[in-house]
Amino acid sequence: MRVRCLEIIHPDGDVPVAEYGGIRVGGVYAVLEMVTYDIDCYIRVLGPDSPDPGLLWDPAGFETVDTRIPPGWTLAIAGGRTRLADARWQRPGFWTDYDQGDPRALADYDHVKRALLAAAPPHEN
Repeated sequence: MRVRCLEIIHPDGDVPVAEYGGIRVGGVYAVLEMVTYDIDCYIRVLGPDSPDPGLLWDPAGFETVDTRIPPGWTLAIAGGRTRLADARWQRPGFWTDYDQGDPRALADYDHVKRALLAAAPPHEN
């Protein structure tokens, strides 16, 4: 799945900006996961200059340019949250383990990230 960035609202000032966190308006990026919390929805997008593991964005600032769901993605619903992501990232505590430097979580993240980025054409800016 790929999206084009249409608008970025700076989180500290509610003003439009051309670039933030390695994502640029007009750029096309692979979606690494989709997460919903109650009524809020976010997509994790990683730009070429974004720090790992990318940032969670409001999808209102993006449009879909490739609707294909990557192989290996699963849908999980638990604890008021819905996640559409690779099965390796669906295990409980994955992002906590990643943030704490757990070798398995880091390896799972890196494997999935490389596969998603390799499947997507280069970023368009």
